[in-house]
Amino acid sequence: MLKGSCLCGGVRFEATGVHSKIGICHCSKCRKCSGVGSAASIKIGSEGLRWLAGQDLLTSGPKHSFCRVCGSPMPDLIARKTLYEIPVGCLDDNPTLLVGDHIFVASKASWDVIGADGAPQYEEGGPPLLRDQTS
Repeated sequence: MLKGSCLCGGVRFEATGVHSKIGICHCSKCRKCSGVGSAASIKIGSEGLRWLAGQDLLTSGPKHSFCRVCGSPMPDLIARKTLYEIPVGCLDDNPTLLVGDHIFVASKASWDVIGADGAPQYEEGGPPLLRDQTS
């Protein structure tokens, strides 16, 4: 089980079941939403996420939901509302998660250096959304 929350602690959730590996997006929109060189997230089926508190504090942005109190990116429904995309930075613990891929590397910032994680890199979008890592 993965647990997460926003910076102010008003929004809390837990995720159970099979989820994807970490996908790291280097596009300009993710840079703007995260304020850093890329955005890292995992995907989980919509049935695998449970809100524990603060769902009423969520507001939708162009790429993610955010806590309207502290601005932390929070899980957001994607892919016809069948998957949640969970920003890994909002997870409470430091779970052992693997990087699955880097996407939109053709538009990454000049100062963004991709580490030696061995994950595939895609110039634009990556492979289909997979749930290939068990919790």
